[in-house]
Amino acid sequence: MKDATISFNNFSFRYFSREKPAVFNLNFSISKGEFLVVTGASGSGKSTICYSILGLLENFYEGEKLGEMLLKDTEISNIQSTELSKIIGYVPQRLDNSFTTPYVFSEIAFPLEYKDYTKEEIVERVHSVVEDLNIGKIIGRKLNELSEGEKQLVAIGTAIVDNPEIIVADEPLANLDQKNKKLILDTFIQLKKKGKTIIIATHEYAEYTQFASKVIRIEGGEITDENLVTKVSAIVRKKSNKIGRTEDEGRKTDKQVKVSIENLSFDFSDKFQLSNISLNIYKGKIVALVGDNGSGKTTLLKLLIGLLKPKEGSIKIDNVDLKSLSWTEKTKRIGVVFQDPDKQFFEETSIDEILLISNNIQKEIISENIDIMVKNSGLKELIQFNPHSLSHGEKRRLSFLSAIQHQPEIIILDEITKGLDDKNKSWVKDQIVNMKKNGTTVLIISHDWRWIGEIADKFIGLENGQISFIGPKNQFETKLSKKNITRSIKR
Repeated sequence: MKDATISFNNFSFRYFSREKPAVFNLNFSISKGEFLVVTGASGSGKSTICYSILGLLENFYEGEKLGEMLLKDTEISNIQSTELSKIIGYVPQRLDNSFTTPYVFSEIAFPLEYKDYTKEEIVERVHSVVEDLNIGKIIGRKLNELSEGEKQLVAIGTAIVDNPEIIVADEPLANLDQKNKKLILDTFIQLKKKGKTIIIATHEYAEYTQFASKVIRIEGGEITDENLVTKVSAIVRKKSNKIGRTEDEGRKTDKQVKVSIENLSFDFSDKFQLSNISLNIYKGKIVALVGDNGSGKTTLLKLLIGLLKPKEGSIKIDNVDLKSLSWTEKTKRIGVVFQDPDKQFFEETSIDEILLISNNIQKEIISENIDIMVKNSGLKELIQFNPHSLSHGEKRRLSFLSAIQHQPEIIILDEITKGLDDKNKSWVKDQIVNMKKNGTTVLIISHDWRWIGEIADKFIGLENGQISFIGPKNQFETKLSKKNITRSIKR
């Protein structure tokens, strides 16, 4: 290809921690100005392709490489990292590991700091990106105060602030609400129009089909389709009449309130606050907690598990105040999966990680049950691997197993589908449904409304730190649709 910017020629790479190559015998090119989407199952090799383009396989990861990867006809290993940083902007999948400064402004400005830009030019470029991404309200905040979706927007701003020729993005729409997904997609469209070369690694490629130049599929490290047919299915999923059914809380029933929240308030200084949150979550129900990035979902999660203390109000489990429970009691009763799995790993092997909570609370471990869980999750061959060496999707499944293995009464899941392909999303959904049948109460924070709507009994909407909606999914979508129409009219 005459105008090829990137070329993979018989390219293979095996991490020293793995027996099999992560990618094998890749042969394809990416042209200047092309918009390429790489899709495939969890652990298929998508992130490794990104790492190779960034030169990380040469300078950061230990492994065995065969073949070549050329950037502008030069072997990537012969290009210094400082030169690569001028050409390529990167949006990583694991955000917290990539941030280098504590504040939003300084993080976006960081790629410019060690280059020959004046202070005035840096400020001008940062503010231009901030305006394009509509993140002016968070520009002065600390990164550790942001929601994961807001962090995603900052990472994208950091990747494009230096006007790179090539942009590599690993799951850039993960953790974003519908409004910000559209904003980012529009940003990529504008970058494409400017002649930028864009490479996206993702499980969900349908959202890119209208403007992607090509979609290739990779499975088991090998390309299985170099010109994937990008048709969006029009099949209407059949749903159970029970899905999204509103609970009639007024009539007399034998339903048990598992979690009771009364007049709950919390604030981070004067920059964000939860105000007057009151709701009941019933035993054996699946509840979806939804809302825009920065609406307070993850903050509420941290309050529910005791990581944050309310400024006012109370949280009760089975009518017992949460603050009166010891950490051991909280651990026995509540399982949690955070958005970033790496923050939850403490052991050197995956199997030890799965058994960690049971060992700490001295719960009996049934080996046969563990074997079945690990096999069904697709992690059987990885149980002796260090958790931090796994792919993001594998880490997601491991953190889920670690949270549910001791059979807690309440499970709280924050963006559990991030990094999971359809097969593994289905597996997680089946586990959740089975837990519900056994009386487990499940609270799921998610932007993936289609997936969560298939199993949720109730939707709770948060907006600017307050409850804006309680009811079934169809009523929530109707409310949202009316809100968006109103916004459009005002504009």
